[in-house]
Amino acid sequence: MSPADPAVVLETDALEVARAASGEGVRLGPLDWRVSRGEFWVVAGPQSSGKTALLETLAGLLPAAGGCVRVFGRPVHGLGDDEASLRETRRRMGFVFDGDGRLFSGLSVAENLVLPRCYHRNEDPSEALAALAPLIRHLQLESLLSRGPASLGRSWSRRVALARCLALGPELLLLDNPLAGLDPVHLRWWRGFLADALAGHPVLGGEPLAIVATTDAIRPYLPLHPRFALVEGDRWRILPEVDSVLAATGEDGPPQPR
Repeated sequence: MSPADPAVVLETDALEVARAASGEGVRLGPLDWRVSRGEFWVVAGPQSSGKTALLETLAGLLPAAGGCVRVFGRPVHGLGDDEASLRETRRRMGFVFDGDGRLFSGLSVAENLVLPRCYHRNEDPSEALAALAPLIRHLQLESLLSRGPASLGRSWSRRVALARCLALGPELLLLDNPLAGLDPVHLRWWRGFLADALAGHPVLGGEPLAIVATTDAIRPYLPLHPRFALVEGDRWRILPEVDSVLAATGEDGPPQPR
């Protein structure tokens, strides 16, 4: 596919993920990869294999050691002084970090949620909160708005972080290990949300999103029928068959209870 193809949301050409924030040394790669609208990719691999660094490189948060990343046809590295182009590209993607999502501890849940709109669209907090009301209801966060992140459990913090990343209506979601450590109720909710996002739920803009998620274990994702890639050592592999993914991650064997 060419960069001009409107279906292509994210693509990498000979991408090399760096070992350090300086961009020096190759940790993973080269990667030649395409992600289209409505596609759901799960990138599996053991802990500390470079999955988070890969996501942060795709988002332009870390420099690449080599190669190219394009999001919506625009490079996310090497733009020089073209900060406006980079900001526009980043507004079209959302990133949820592992764990508690890196919420701002000194802000309430509501203040965390409105921050992207206040910053990028120059809305005042009350205006932004009103605009986000349908999303807040959809994510079942109404009762948490006045609370601080420290008072939330990890599962609810992660959902607040998801809402914050959805505040600008992104077309691409980068999710770092989003299903890890969830109880059955939150796991069912997340799988329902991911299915809605891939189908183009009205509260998410009505168009199918592209989603890339990392994971240490793939079984929680199997009901969603994603495409799989594996990070292992410094190698990147696309695995077309679920059985080969289970074997590669050491998860082959009897299914685990859901």
